[in-house]
Amino acid sequence: MPIYRVWYRNNEEPLEFATPGRISEADIVDRVLAHERIERGVPATVRELVAGHNLAPVRYTEDESEMNAIW
Repeated sequence: MPIYRVWYRNNEEPLEFATPGRISEADIVDRVLAHERIERGVPATVRELVAGHNLAPVRYTEDESEMNAIW
């Protein structure tokens, strides 16, 4: 069960969650949107979702791995 830690909007504390398996960056952004109670709306790319909802910068770790960025 991977544990994800996601930082967005320069928040000091990450959003943390576990999943049964690895998930995509799109799924990570969906989790952030759900946490913020933002409706996803029309289909959009990950980049469009991050920009459209002012989530940048979005960074995450998976099981304490190195930091990854979602642009």
